[in-house]
Amino acid sequence: MVRFLLIITSLVFSTISLALSLKQQREVFSEAKSLQQQQRWAEASDKLATIPNYPLTYLLKYQQLKADFKQQDVAEIQQFVEQNNQYNITNQLQREFLYFLAKHKYWSEFLTFFPSLPRSNALKCYSFQAKMAKGQEDDIWPDVKNTWLSGYSQSNACDSVFKHYLEQDLISQNLIWDRFELAFNKNQYGLMRYLIKLLKGEKKQLASNLYALNNNIKTLAKSDLFTSRDNAHYPLLNTFLKRLARADIAQALETYYAYETKIPFSFADEISLKKYFAFRILINDRQELFPWLDKNLASLGDTGLIEQRIRYAIKYNNWPDIEYWISVLPEDVAKVSEGKAWVYWQARILENKKQFEEANKLYRSIADERKYYGFLVAQKLGLSYQLNAKIVEPKVTSLRNMQARLDHIEELNFHQYVDLVKREWESLLKGRDEETQRQLGLYAFDKGWAHLSVLASIRSKSWDAINIRFPEVKPELFLKNTQKYQVPSSYIYAITRQESAFDQFANSPVGARGYMQLMPATAKETAHKIGLKSYKKQDQLTEGEINVQLGTAYFDSLLKRYNGNRILATARYNAGPHRVDRWKQNAKGRDDKALGMDSWVETIPYKETRQYVKNVLAYNVIYQHILKEPMRFLNDKELGAYY
Repeated sequence: MVRFLLIITSLVFSTISLALSLKQQREVFSEAKSLQQQQRWAEASDKLATIPNYPLTYLLKYQQLKADFKQQDVAEIQQFVEQNNQYNITNQLQREFLYFLAKHKYWSEFLTFFPSLPRSNALKCYSFQAKMAKGQEDDIWPDVKNTWLSGYSQSNACDSVFKHYLEQDLISQNLIWDRFELAFNKNQYGLMRYLIKLLKGEKKQLASNLYALNNNIKTLAKSDLFTSRDNAHYPLLNTFLKRLARADIAQALETYYAYETKIPFSFADEISLKKYFAFRILINDRQELFPWLDKNLASLGDTGLIEQRIRYAIKYNNWPDIEYWISVLPEDVAKVSEGKAWVYWQARILENKKQFEEANKLYRSIADERKYYGFLVAQKLGLSYQLNAKIVEPKVTSLRNMQARLDHIEELNFHQYVDLVKREWESLLKGRDEETQRQLGLYAFDKGWAHLSVLASIRSKSWDAINIRFPEVKPELFLKNTQKYQVPSSYIYAITRQESAFDQFANSPVGARGYMQLMPATAKETAHKIGLKSYKKQDQLTEGEINVQLGTAYFDSLLKRYNGNRILATARYNAGPHRVDRWKQNAKGRDDKALGMDSWVETIPYKETRQYVKNVLAYNVIYQHILKEPMRFLNDKELGAYY
């Protein structure tokens, strides 16, 4: 009788759900969510029962389940996971329930619920504890051993597991030493100290000596720890030499050759170390060591280092060196690397030699590129900018088989489940063919989900799909603010596209937020300067109106600081205060004490900022086209300036 009544009740609620419009279901969902936030779980449950088919009902059921975990919930939560396994939230529920079971040492339920070995280290070790409680120590030993052999400290959940196997001597002195070497290579001081305490005899003394030497790296040349390649710890010499190179590259070279004389390095070790030395010489601008660098660089087979050497030559207007090092690059790299940068610089070399006809041939070979150098050359030669656009058009291929998931994402968007939107969209794109990914991008574009449209263009490698890759977002918002601060709309679009790909809720690891990825301190200072009293807290940076106004005003202030020079303002927007001024003023060793525009951009020290400036300048041309503005890459002042 009870089961019959439950069936009738379910049918009644399903009928009610079908009778509710989408708007009404959204309202019921919001009401249930509010009730849950007030801890009124029974009332929330009654509300949810009226919308069993609403795409997001499962989210509040998830909240209800995790609000009051019980030992006997295994079957109910397993059922929820099975019914909703297409959603990312189920993985989260599994983790949270496993932590609950582990906290209360409900080991039997833990293994019933998740018999496989979890991925996270903490849950893995809880799984070990559960199986040890059932007397399965021998069965799990291989997995415990693999977990032990890590160069990083493991979760506290592993402590009791490791203690057991240490007491049984299964974690032997050799395994302790193996882990010490791993920790040493990762430079994990705390873990090294812990492992030294576990070691005994000669191994303990050796580990202590290595630890002491690591703390006094400049005495490496005088150490007697590395006397033979037969020393089991001999491979650690490479790690020591690289750490010494970070502290003092000249001393590292001297120490390297001292050891090379006594015990020649293997070819692989020699190449690895010399690459690292070359890298340190270049990034530390150690001009006195360039004779060594130039003697060894070509034989190392590292195109990235050669490209760094070319930029170094550009930085000092050393045209013979520019020409030589470009000639050393493999031909295929020289033709395609970094947006055909080196083809451009080969043309500049010819132009510098007044070989104009040959230079123009090379220039023309890249003038049709929809990138920084393509646009730069097009302007230089007076040619039209080539966008090479391939607009994504609707295909007969239907997305109907994904409609339920698309509806789900639409509701996540509506209720601003920001993180879940991104995760579910990534999940939907994953494994699809490129045409389907493009069609999903077009679907997102039509829905106004700009950041999802851009993401689809990236996943499908649709670099020419201008419409889904460079969407025009909220034109009224951007136009209002760019007109207010007299900054071209196309340029603010370009910055926003590069910064967040139009993700209104983007939040970077360093704390930059919103469309234009403003740091809270920058936003606060800018709001004060422009008198924006409505900005009171950093959470407002995810509000489009606030973010775009502050971002546009901030960029306008940078333009004023650099007398309208967008190149310097753009570099400053990315690299932060002071760095751009330092790069601009550092003219030591240059023959004419200044650099042309193209040289300065190519020698921006940070790869991220260098690519950022190039991208924004190129994106600006694309948005000039989209917004039907006059198309011009750089103005005469920017082109003719010396930096």
